[in-house]
Amino acid sequence: MRKFVLPLSVLFVLAALLLSPARYFASVQKGVLLFSSSVLPSMLPYFFFTKVLTMTGCVTALAGTVGRPVAKLYRTDPIAAYPFLMSFLSGYPVGARVLADVYEKGLICKEDAARAASFCSTSGSMFVLGSVGAVVLKDAGAGAVILVAHYLGAVLNGFFYRGKKRRREAFALPDIKRSDNVLSEAMYESVLSLALVGGFIAVANLLGDVVFDVLTKAGAGGALHHTTLGAFFYSVFEVTRGCVEFSLLGAKRVWTAAFCCFAVSFGGLSVLLQSIAFLGKTGLKFSKFLLIKFTQAALSFGLCVPIGFLFLN
Repeated sequence: MRKFVLPLSVLFVLAALLLSPARYFASVQKGVLLFSSSVLPSMLPYFFFTKVLTMTGCVTALAGTVGRPVAKLYRTDPIAAYPFLMSFLSGYPVGARVLADVYEKGLICKEDAARAASFCSTSGSMFVLGSVGAVVLKDAGAGAVILVAHYLGAVLNGFFYRGKKRRREAFALPDIKRSDNVLSEAMYESVLSLALVGGFIAVANLLGDVVFDVLTKAGAGGALHHTTLGAFFYSVFEVTRGCVEFSLLGAKRVWTAAFCCFAVSFGGLSVLLQSIAFLGKTGLKFSKFLLIKFTQAALSFGLCVPIGFLFLN
């Protein structure tokens, strides 16, 4: 029965597109505009320069410095420190992309890559402090609390998936690329990766509108309008929309921050699809990554509440 779920879902979406082409053209267009105006300018530099670092073999230097505590904490290869740091610095889905890169380079095994995925999938500080804190909530303090809880949640989440300690095989270092090839190849692969990200943003936006329209026609639309349930619904598909809906509930600062922290840490369908497009190369299943993101979101929510009571009352 499970093998029919995806084909039937796709047929349902195609039927919706045929019935309301103008409505869903606008949905896709909105996603493409979001990508071109916000995601592309902010992500291209990170995608390009992290790819250059990976291709030149510079990342192996981390194995002897930052990588050691990461390896001890999470029982993974020291090279996992690189996607860990890049995820915190750059945000979704750079951590997933870098982790896939080091796996393809043979610097980390499949099991360690799966473990690293549990703490290498975070939003960036620019998005949390700027987009969520300053723009959506208009509350810099709440943005800072969300960021701290979000990062702590990712750090703690890794302990749930670190598994048993085991002996690791030594990996041969990759050949260093010639400088005249590195820049062009890095840009080519970065543009392809970003096109993939943009496509998933547009598709996630479309799917959210399709499901919303179905629920509205079924008489459940009222339950999604400026309600906690509705805010969680939108968070399932896209984090920014979810945070906007949480901000409109009129809840106390602590709870608004905690709900937004959950949305940011889960990431929504858009982030899940973007990330698994890269992490799938490591053999990580979508269902496992979904569980990883849910536990991360739950931990971040649980941390945000007490931190919020300390600093937002």
